[in-house]
Amino acid sequence: MRKKFLTLLPLALFSGSYALDLAQKVNVKIELRPRYEYADVKDNNKKEANALTVRIRTGINFKNLFNVNNLNLLFEPWVVTALVKDYAPEKSNRDLVADPEQVRINQVYLSYSHKLFNLKVGRQIITFDNHRFIGHVGWRQMAQTFDAVRLDLKPIKGLDFTAVYVAAKTGVTDKEWGDGKGWAAAAVNTNIGDDVAGNDSLLFHVNYKYKPFKTNFTAYAYLLNGMHDTYGVKVNGSPKITPNFSLGFWLEYAYQNDPTLTSHENGNKNIGASYYYISVKPTFNTNYGKVFALAGYEFLEGKDSNETHGFTTPWATLHAHNGWADAFLKYTALSDTYGLKDMHIGLGFKNKVIGKIFAKYHWFKSDKDFPGGGDKFGTEFDILYVRKIVKNLVFGAKAAFYNADSDAKKAGIGDKDVTKYWVWVTYKWGK
Repeated sequence: MRKKFLTLLPLALFSGSYALDLAQKVNVKIELRPRYEYADVKDNNKKEANALTVRIRTGINFKNLFNVNNLNLLFEPWVVTALVKDYAPEKSNRDLVADPEQVRINQVYLSYSHKLFNLKVGRQIITFDNHRFIGHVGWRQMAQTFDAVRLDLKPIKGLDFTAVYVAAKTGVTDKEWGDGKGWAAAAVNTNIGDDVAGNDSLLFHVNYKYKPFKTNFTAYAYLLNGMHDTYGVKVNGSPKITPNFSLGFWLEYAYQNDPTLTSHENGNKNIGASYYYISVKPTFNTNYGKVFALAGYEFLEGKDSNETHGFTTPWATLHAHNGWADAFLKYTALSDTYGLKDMHIGLGFKNKVIGKIFAKYHWFKSDKDFPGGGDKFGTEFDILYVRKIVKNLVFGAKAAFYNADSDAKKAGIGDKDVTKYWVWVTYKWGK
């Protein structure tokens, strides 16, 4: 019951005109994102997917409740509707596009801000760093959210400490509307109060930003109940070397082991796996715009024979990592049996007239050899174009082409060619 209270309390304050009576100021924002998506996974006995979906995001921020400065209530319903439905899960004989039609109160939380701390209670979006471990999956039309209590402390300039209690997580395809329980029920995750792995988890994140070199020093601990613990450190930044040249870099190491919190454990766990990521991103300012490059290597250790799984990141924004074709999305979220090595390079250009163009190439291999030998998953080419059309309106297009290696068939992972492309516009109004 205490978990339902996290979302029911802010929701109760919103109900009717109560919040309007209590607030000194109300801000409204709207976001519309129609998007066409094509997906074709070869030799999987399914037809290609064609989806035209629309995200409608409405945010209502009630400010200074009870005449208390910085005590606010955010109410944010999201709607995902489909104009073309030739995709799974709408049609089971089609390839997957993870944007089912649904309506959800995606965020509803109370917040209080002070110069030394911020507090949020309720359903909310939570992200850390590059979303490798904790993300909102914002690429999909519906976001991933958490029923949580979040405390951000700012004890000294440049130092930020965050602690989060997560009652439950709501994924991008978890439907909560149309169950006959009424509109208020849509704010309450169906997993809350159930014995579900991940409920009652704890997240800790500490970051110190050294402004002269534009560098962050980070440590974190993510204790996912019944799943695993992840402890890590990171240094990243983009210091200026010359007035027209900066060198971005990212150095990160993490270790994953058996869960400390086990009240929602499904069977005994035996986990011991490492992760590291190294990248450099030089950026040149020219008379024509910014030219930037990327070279990186990411390693997720596979499991030994006596272990439950390899290094996994089930709460990540997975689409942002290991290729936009999502060939390894479910694999790195749940099992990572053979591990994953992702070596990649990228090149991009950006200016106000043309917009942003970025291309990236991946080489994927495993950490552990496949049954029967071999360690090559495949390669992937991704390309992106984004341009601001007018104020508040952005056009985007991107494509992903994954080419599976013959070795991958021995593992049954990443063993099918994948082609995906997208075209969309995003319109935002308000603040």
